[in-house]
Amino acid sequence: MTFSVSPDFLQLGMRAGAILFCDMTVGEASADLRALIAQEVESVRPAYADPQAVRSLPEVVSFQEVLRKVGVNPRKEQPSIERLLAFALRRASLPAINSLVDAYNLFSVRRLCSLGAHDLDTIALPVSLVVLTGLETFTALGRDQPQAVTAGEFGYVDAARRVLCRLDLLQADFSKVTHATRNALLIIEGTAEHAVEVLQAAFADAIEIITRHCGGTAEVVAVPW
Repeated sequence: MTFSVSPDFLQLGMRAGAILFCDMTVGEASADLRALIAQEVESVRPAYADPQAVRSLPEVVSFQEVLRKVGVNPRKEQPSIERLLAFALRRASLPAINSLVDAYNLFSVRRLCSLGAHDLDTIALPVSLVVLTGLETFTALGRDQPQAVTAGEFGYVDAARRVLCRLDLLQADFSKVTHATRNALLIIEGTAEHAVEVLQAAFADAIEIITRHCGGTAEVVAVPW
């Protein structure tokens, strides 16, 4: 098994699945990919008058409710899709990181799902989505010192019990996707608010857009429906 989801996580109202991408080439996003992103942002921005409109989306509200259930204030630590949409409203664009991250941010905004990728060659399979005990430590992206996690929060851990992502908010530094990444595990996360058809479309988007702009092959290893 490559990826599993704890029943405790499902009881929170969350849904998650994963895709393995192999033999990719990750680099700067191409002009074509950035043009797709610009087109997507241009199409979604008129739908949201202001950040309050983003916060009121049913999909965003459902992520917020899950965070409240595990003791996290979503006004202080906003769901990832809320952050991305707020960035799009403010900057008329999405962050430029690399071809893989830029691609999944594109369909994250399109499908209102939370996504994250981890360098497969730095982690130990299987990856599990579990409720954390509080004994784990976590070193966030861009930091070099570990921080404690709170018991009752959910997170992704690998077979070595390393936290790859805390909640749907912060990814670990050690498993981040870089230009050296050739193989990756992409996790697609929604909630009970997301229709099956929307989640299926997110998986289809992921495979089509990422293989088009990063090459390689894709294998669905777990689905959230």
